[in-house]
Amino acid sequence: MSRPAAPRPSLAILAVPMAFVVAAALLAGFGVIDLWVVYVLVPVAAVVGGLGFVRAQRRFVVQRGEDVDRLVAAGQWTAYGGAGNPEAPRDARSFPKRKPFESAVGHTFGEVLRTRVDGRDVWSLELGVQYRSAGTVTETGARESGPATLSDPFHVVLTRLDHRHGQVEVAVAGVADALRGDVEVGVADFDRAFRVTTESERTARAWLGDGCGADLARQGTEALRGGRLRLDGDTLLWWRKGHQDLDVADDVARLVARAAAFAPR
Repeated sequence: MSRPAAPRPSLAILAVPMAFVVAAALLAGFGVIDLWVVYVLVPVAAVVGGLGFVRAQRRFVVQRGEDVDRLVAAGQWTAYGGAGNPEAPRDARSFPKRKPFESAVGHTFGEVLRTRVDGRDVWSLELGVQYRSAGTVTETGARESGPATLSDPFHVVLTRLDHRHGQVEVAVAGVADALRGDVEVGVADFDRAFRVTTESERTARAWLGDGCGADLARQGTEALRGGRLRLDGDTLLWWRKGHQDLDVADDVARLVARAAAFAPR
């Protein structure tokens, strides 16, 4: 993108009005001002901060739409869902949803985008995982389910494969990982920099041996952009907790396509 994507507003916007309330409370404590001033400032600060957050959220929605339009206008991406766009195809929504995507309630999909990399369709989307709160117990002892609630979203970039495989996940290695004894694939630079968890060591070594593992070692840990690569069934995906980040969409799409090229036949 020619400029960074619009930043999503956070509740930090409430910090300034609340700082005035805290300052007033301190002054009241020292007798500089009357306590009733603090009582007046609390609802005023809440209203001012709330209105500021709503305005920032509206600006973000408008700017986010402009960012998506700019990606589409560049000719590399196609948008799905929303006004004027076709519904997202099943390929973009039916990938394996193991932990942390598991849900007995359902999922939501926002901002589904598609691009082509090396002749392969690559999808970028924002995934919401729904869960149901514990609910309440009625006077008769029956339990009533609570309302469906969304967890924090995930940014997922994926492509489909011709064959099915066991699950293999690659993440950047941390300090504690040296003591865990996770699977090593025989590529020294890769084994030092990345951590592999899998239900099939054979699949992990077939995918990450001299092929994808060596390629990732050359690219370095920054190639994962703070996320994880996962081979699962007939899908290869990258995921990271948080809203869809349009600034990394192009780089991650290329990463996923390159990793998919090394998938076992």
